[in-house]
Amino acid sequence: MKELLEKLTVQFEDKEFRHAYALSFMNTYIAAQIKMLREQRHLTQQALADLVGTKQSGIARLENVNYDAWKVETLAKFAEAFDVRLKITFEEYGTLPREIESFNKESLQREPYSSDPVFHPNMVELIPLSVETNKKDQDVWATTPESWNNLPFLPPQPPQPLYPTTVS
Repeated sequence: MKELLEKLTVQFEDKEFRHAYALSFMNTYIAAQIKMLREQRHLTQQALADLVGTKQSGIARLENVNYDAWKVETLAKFAEAFDVRLKITFEEYGTLPREIESFNKESLQREPYSSDPVFHPNMVELIPLSVETNKKDQDVWATTPESWNNLPFLPPQPPQPLYPTTVS
């Protein structure tokens, strides 16, 4: 990563290059993740097209790393089809080298809600959670809902009944 950082430090002095590079990486990341999530769910381009209400050729176009006309509405449809949430964020350029270094098939995969280890903890033994704190991201491991008490945030709790229920 040191070589990449040294190279980008020099190249990023050029504002136009810096913005073009970041945009190109974003386009590549989104296109690759759409393809990876589709393949992870064993969907054909046609099956995904049916889920999001477009044509197979539209999916092929969106899976092309050179595509650059993303619409939040379209990405939200993909998030719904993949049963994941869409997250859009502005980032400092300093986060880019780490993202580039960790860019691989595994980093693009996301579990659908039905397999989400936070909401379905019995699906896995250990749950890696990335939580934002006052420091940079850190990994927290939770094994059961009881260990959620150790997290720096409290997950939502299910509503409790107003009256005790008993079965005779």
